[in-house]
This record gives sequence, C-alpha cells and structure tokens, in this order.
Amino acid sequence: MTTTRIAILSPTEQGPMPLPASAGQLVTQLESHQAIWGWWLQSWALPLPEGEIMPFLQELSRQAATQNRQVTWASSAQPVARRLVLQGQNAPEALRRALAALHLQGLMPGRVEAAQGALLILTLHGPENRLSLHNHQLQEALEGLAVDAALTPIWPAGHFRLLLADMDSTLIAIECIDELADHLGLKRQVAAITERSMEGELDFRTSLQERVRLLAGTPVSALDDVIAHRLQLNPGARELVQGLHHHGIEVGVVSGGFTHFTRHLQDLLGLDYAFGNTLEISGGQLTGNVLGEIIDAPAKAQILQALAQGLDTDPSHCIAMGDGANDLAMIHLAGAGIAYHAKPVVRSQADFQIRHGGLDAVLAILSLTPA
Repeated sequence: MTTTRIAILSPTEQGPMPLPASAGQLVTQLESHQAIWGWWLQSWALPLPEGEIMPFLQELSRQAATQNRQVTWASSAQPVARRLVLQGQNAPEALRRALAALHLQGLMPGRVEAAQGALLILTLHGPENRLSLHNHQLQEALEGLAVDAALTPIWPAGHFRLLLADMDSTLIAIECIDELADHLGLKRQVAAITERSMEGELDFRTSLQERVRLLAGTPVSALDDVIAHRLQLNPGARELVQGLHHHGIEVGVVSGGFTHFTRHLQDLLGLDYAFGNTLEISGGQLTGNVLGEIIDAPAKAQILQALAQGLDTDPSHCIAMGDGANDLAMIHLAGAGIAYHAKPVVRSQADFQIRHGGLDAVLAILSLTPA
C-alpha cells in the first residue's frame, strides 16, 4: 500500500496550522503535534498515493504559503523507518535545513521521540536508500551550524555488544607521543611526523618507528609526568563508558600509542580492554624501539574481529570510533563507524560524525539512554 506522509512546519510563535476544510476525514490523527526547536511540527500519514489527494495537498500548500508556514509531502510504497538525531544548537534553521535535505531523498518526519534541550530525535519514514549518502548530505546542509546530525537505523535493544575506540584525540584530548616530545623539547619534529600519518600521507608503522627513535634515552618517569600533568579526557568520556556499560556494552581502547597510557586509561575509565604498543625499556630509559607487533590500521581491525568473536558475535554488532586514517580499517569493519572530531579523510568514510559535541553524543546516536 502506498502511503503519503505530510508535514507542516510553523514558527513556534504562530502555533499549529488550522487544517483546511477540505481535510475532511482524511486527517484522523496527527503523529506529531508539538513545538520543537523553534517550530511547531505537525505530521501524519495517509494510506493513499499523493495523486488521489492532490487537491487537498494543493489547498494545504496554498494556505500555508499565505501564513509563512512550510508544507512538504512524499509518497512511498514500502516506507522504511529511520531515526534522525540532532544534537547541539537547537536553532530553527538547523531543523529546517535537516528536514529539507532529507525531504529531497523522500524522507518525511513522523513521531517525535525526544525533544530535550540540545537533543532532538525524530522517527523518519521513506525509501530504503544508503544511510551514508543521507548522512553526508545532512552534514552539508548543516554546515556552519553547531549541530551534530545522524540518520540511523532503528536498532533493536541489545543489538550492540562492543565499542572499540582510538585513544589519542578520541578518548583523550592529546596526542600522547606529541606531549611526551614537547616535554623533551622535541614536539615540532614528532608532531610533523604524526600529522602526516593521521592524514594518511605516511605509513603508520614507519612513522611510529621514526617517532620512537627520537625518544631514545628518555627516562620512563617522563611518561608518568605526561599522565600526571598533560593527559586530559575528552568531554563526555566518563558518561560514554558508564552509559555503554549500563546497557551491557563492553568498551575497549585500541591505540597506535603506548601501553603505558592505554593501561592508565583502562584503570581511569574502567574499560574492559586496552591495547597499545609496548616501548622497550632498559635501565629505566626508553631504547627507541617498539617490542612485538605494531598496532597499526590492519591490527586495529583484527583486534575488533577477535573481540567480537570472543563475545560470540560479529563486527556488525560492534561500534568503532576514531579520528585518524589508521582508524579507518576498523571503522569500515564495524556495524557502526563513528568519526569523532576527525580528519576529513575519516569524516568522508565513517557512517556517522561527531564534529561539535562530546563523546557522550555517541549514546544518542546509538539510541541509548545515559546511565
């Protein structure tokens, strides 16, 4: 059966639009009928193709145009339900742009699931198109506004079992090796190598070895100094981990950085897993070498795969999150890949982006309530 969905956006101060007399018995119940983000949203579905109700649609549109209201509609034979999550600056322009961009793809608003301050969640209905396309169009439509947007599937409860996150510039606000180098007066040399690696211009394995060689002779106490005086969690880190654990989702950190820092982060946040590279130490000093296999992009994906198997599931029930090119392999493998304040190369390939909010914004994207 073909369904036509209709939505009216009216400035909040105007209130809802009185429906024209031609509505008759067509409109029996509104799905949404409330003020959200500076608009009054009215939305409903009719079990008819738009061709059969075109006179009604035209009359509705004509009256709306004289009242500074916006009317949209779209028909779909087998509409699929999605969830739109907006977080941030709850300005009327943000909602208008988001719905306009999605309407171009045949998606129409349905029920309002949440409207609390900086968070708005709507159910949307429309054709089963690629979510990645919708999400990139959303980002373009909201450019210049401090709003994070995500169009997601409606995952069933308990769908996700694991979140695996990068450490530097993801769970924490610093690049540990850069801060260690700064502590030693070597930041400019090391940061230049780090940046080339994060942009995907330099092989990570080679860049790590080059950076670690610069640290030869460093006392181990310098790593503790960085932890004590420079390491900072990114906003929302504790809330994210607590929220995930509240819903039975395990959390791990996997880093091309060093175990000295990943183990500290595991203790600090109560993480279930922590993986990093092991620095060789001799006589209380760094030798400039890395022990064992280096954790690079393929290794991160392999760890995600192994952890999923250990939980008797597969990567489609896992989330991967990071900011740099060496996170892309696990982001591609996971059922939900999230770019957190990431480099352009990562934003362009991830399923979802967080560009403005904190780490706890992940909870809303996954449709999870905070702990």
